[in-house]
Amino acid sequence: MNLSIEQINEILNDLWNFHLVLFGVALSIFTLLYSFILSKRDELKSISEQVKIGDKSPMLAQRESFAKKYIIRLKSANNHTALTILVTFILFVFSWFTQRLISDCNVQFKRISFYTISTLTILIILYSMFIFIKIYNHYKSETKI
Repeated sequence: MNLSIEQINEILNDLWNFHLVLFGVALSIFTLLYSFILSKRDELKSISEQVKIGDKSPMLAQRESFAKKYIIRLKSANNHTALTILVTFILFVFSWFTQRLISDCNVQFKRISFYTISTLTILIILYSMFIFIKIYNHYKSETKI
């Protein structure tokens, strides 16, 4: 497939917009998960204080265990989100740079950059879908009655 430089510039503009949107969504999800982690950590501190004053209730031990598992799961999800933020930001900058600052006279470099950005964009989409499916399956298994 031999695209013209105008088509490449149009697609790079679309990719630039897509990366910006994905970056914003991932940043929002990261912030949301981070706030959940902090909230659960505060609950865990409260439970620890109750244990320190001598409350050895099995219910309290179970709440502590659930809180720890919850924090570990959210930290894992947030690590994936942080990776998505990093990669989409790099792709965002690279696609903007390629479209706006690489001269149309340098067609070969622009083409190579375009195909590289496109391939990495497809990979980040596949990664995001994989993570979504993993989270959805976990959701289904956790909410079974």
